[in-house]
Amino acid sequence: MAPQYKAVIFDIGGVCVGSPMQGIHRYEKKVGLPRNYINLSIVQQGETGAFQKLERGEIKLHDFYAAFGEQLSHPSNKEHYREYMKKQGKDVPIIPDVKVDGRELFQSMMRETSFVDERIFYAIKQLKESGKFKVAALTNNFEYPEDDLKEIEALGGKLPDELRSQFDEFIESRIVGLRKPDPKFYQHACKVVGVEPSEAIFLDDIGMNLRAANKLGMTTIQVMMGNSLPAVEKLQSLVGIDLLPTSRL
Repeated sequence: MAPQYKAVIFDIGGVCVGSPMQGIHRYEKKVGLPRNYINLSIVQQGETGAFQKLERGEIKLHDFYAAFGEQLSHPSNKEHYREYMKKQGKDVPIIPDVKVDGRELFQSMMRETSFVDERIFYAIKQLKESGKFKVAALTNNFEYPEDDLKEIEALGGKLPDELRSQFDEFIESRIVGLRKPDPKFYQHACKVVGVEPSEAIFLDDIGMNLRAANKLGMTTIQVMMGNSLPAVEKLQSLVGIDLLPTSRL
């Protein structure tokens, strides 16, 4: 018997809007670091990392910038990257000595999120208008400096109200104090939305976030960076309603 879905839950960055990963790659290229070096270094910090603390609301933005840059500039990241490449059976590139500017990097990441994915946005509106599903957002995010408009602008601005208003529930890591891929965050989201994990479809761009959700029983769809069409087509097949316009965005 086919699952009876009651909710569709969307990640924000990399799904509804542009991916911060694009900004990371741009910064890596600018300073001469190999591709994925920074992302691997961020993950390597574990739950005590500055980025992780920011998304749980445990550190303010300007304090984060200094800690973020310091952690990503640490020489130990080179060895972790070398080990990763060896495990992948890939050649280890030369890694230059780079002092990462935490503010510049983070702004490069966040500027990507100022671009709304029109295909995903259209799909969300169709789901909402159908009245058949709860539509929610589950996002790892951070607190903007309310009194610093220049900083907000440098970070690409806040999520457009037109998009945010489409969600029945907007569940934020910085408010809850939990972040993906912590299973407790998904469980909290399902409780807020009012569904069991097996009744929810979850879309994200990051593999470890999807694996954690799937382990709890959620049906997962990965949104590939720069191409949301396959994800929307898969979602459409699961919910049984048209989510793509005739003109195909």
